[in-house]
Order: sequence, then C-alpha cells, then structure tokens
Amino acid sequence: ARVRGYGARVVVDYHDPEWPARVRDASPGGRGVAAAVNAAPGGAATALQAVASDGRLATITGDPPPPERGVEVTDVYVRADGARLAALVETLAHGRLSLHVAATRPLAQAATALQDAVAGRASGASVLTLQQSPS
Repeated sequence: ARVRGYGARVVVDYHDPEWPARVRDASPGGRGVAAAVNAAPGGAATALQAVASDGRLATITGDPPPPERGVEVTDVYVRADGARLAALVETLAHGRLSLHVAATRPLAQAATALQDAVAGRASGASVLTLQQSPS
C-alpha cells in the first residue's frame, strides 16, 4: 500500500522468484522496463532479467552483472557527502521530499538498525538519535 501510495501501478515482491517475469509481463509488449535500480544484495543479476534490451540497470550492491542484450549496467558507489546530505535535509524540510520513518532508535542501536536494513527487515528509514548531555 505504501509503494502504491507513491504512484506505483504495479507492485511485485522481490522475494517471489518469478518477479522478473511479472515485471516483464506488466511492461508494454512484455519487453521489460527501460530502467531499474537494485539495492538488494545479490539481486543485481536477477534485476537484470526484468530490464528490456538496450535498457539500464544501476546497482549499489557492488555485484554488478556483466552487461547483456545491450543493457547498460552501472555499479553506483555510495559515499559520505556532507554537502549532498545537507541539501537533502533542506529539500525534506521544505516538503519537496518525503521520507517514511519506520523506526527511531538510540545511536547505541545503530548496528541493529543497519542489520535490519541490509536484511530487508526495515520498512522505511531508521532515525538514530543522540542523547542530549545535561546542561
């Protein structure tokens, strides 16, 4: 329901082993989508199956599959960038970007929050809070 709320017409579950075929079936002419983004560890090669010939696939998982059928494959390296983060915060503050927060945790639980995100158990962003020292 959340993804449909963002405007998705077709929603598939990447846990379903047949999801690439479902994506192709839902695309015009059954060719596949023009572009896809993969964030599931080990899922880039599977995501490639949903992309139309001469399409594009970007992955942030460090395991890009070799290009095939003219599909351009890009391995996106995510790095810390304070200026970009500040710009995103400003965009969020002005309401031009929305963020679904699934959990708020103390900084001491950062490792658990990261494990949940990597394992796909997080249904949105995790916010880490810093405890204020007494004045």
